[in-house]
Amino acid sequence: MKRAILLPFIGLLLLAGLFALMLAANLYTFYRLSDESPIAELKFVMTGDRQYEAIISYGDFCNPERYPLYGDQWRLDALFLKWRAWANLLGFDSLYRIERLGGRYRNIGSENSEPRHAHALHPQGGVDLVALLANYRGQFSPVDTLYGSSVYEDMNPDYVYRVYRSQSGLLVRKTPQYGATGASDVTTIEINKSCAGSPGLLRRTGRYLDGLL
Repeated sequence: MKRAILLPFIGLLLLAGLFALMLAANLYTFYRLSDESPIAELKFVMTGDRQYEAIISYGDFCNPERYPLYGDQWRLDALFLKWRAWANLLGFDSLYRIERLGGRYRNIGSENSEPRHAHALHPQGGVDLVALLANYRGQFSPVDTLYGSSVYEDMNPDYVYRVYRSQSGLLVRKTPQYGATGASDVTTIEINKSCAGSPGLLRRTGRYLDGLL
């Protein structure tokens, strides 16, 4: 009799634990917003008339990725998650996730007629638990708002573009790749992350769950 009563209770606990694990793994695709720091670095190589190869480093800044872009300017999109005040009191910081890189034209006519190309920087598919939380509007929802933020600049091979995040959105700063005295004038950003380190338990769990969903 006791076993018959405990089995449904244990099942509910297991389901709750699995949901919590999936939510934690899903939130790991976001990054905490606690202070201003660079989230991406971009360089460009011209490959044709209004055609470029974008070289972007983000995340752990260890593996630059290359994407073809068309246009005069580049645009980077990110998704921001802002918690309610009571969730902040529990230690939840605002989060962001880089979503997309694309090209754009200064001229509206060109924007509507010339070729364009955009690239997803976040894997699609699976269950997006953050979106589910954001769509839940009940009084117990910890999410205040889920919103997008974009930044754009010219695609100039002479500059390095660094994108920063703040509590209100994205901003970009650029520095020349080469100064008057040569490459020694290049400004660099030190990223305090180990590229050779093995992924943590939460990251491995997130990858495993993504493979199942």
